[in-house]
Amino acid sequence: MTDDRAATIAGMKPVTALYVGGMGAPELNFHAQVYRRMGYGDVVDEVTELFRAGRKDEAAAAIPDDMVTETMIVGDHDEVRAGVKRWEDSGVTMLLVSCRDAEHVQSLAEVVLD
Repeated sequence: MTDDRAATIAGMKPVTALYVGGMGAPELNFHAQVYRRMGYGDVVDEVTELFRAGRKDEAAAAIPDDMVTETMIVGDHDEVRAGVKRWEDSGVTMLLVSCRDAEHVQSLAEVVLD
């Protein structure tokens, strides 16, 4: 949950690049397989090549915003509430939540449980 959606998405790109390009063996990376099934095969190939060549900043820069936002809920209170509802309506019963601190957990709980 953030008021600076663009900066938060940018901050998630290095982590996404790690999962897509640096986890597991190149031919057996669960995260890369998921993004391939989502239609990001070309991006996965580029990110994997860059990441494994040690060019991690370039790998992160190759991640499009949509690749982050299709798998993560990022935004202000209303956007987070709507994102949780979309996943809930699709049948998802559990989400992984990343928070900075206890205050962030509390504010997220208030938005989601509101």
